[in-house]
Amino acid sequence: MKLRLLDLAVLVAIVCLFGGCKTQSMMTAGATGCRTVSIDIVKSRYSREGSTTVWCAKCKNKLYHCVSNPEHSRVECKEAGLDVCE
Repeated sequence: MKLRLLDLAVLVAIVCLFGGCKTQSMMTAGATGCRTVSIDIVKSRYSREGSTTVWCAKCKNKLYHCVSNPEHSRVECKEAGLDVCE
């Protein structure tokens, strides 16, 4: 049983690696130049509404408003104020 769970975990990792699974942190990093580990996704009205294409993130004490297309193949992040990411 343990071997099957391990096999499943490895399979999921491979699919994500080569299949293009992108997290909001990964997409924010690509759009802002920040490292993925330096990014904090901010709880905002977008996350409370369950949006996966609009979010707010913080990196190096800067707040960003990010927007992606549904396929997550394009993302744009701009510096934002608290009024946008409340």
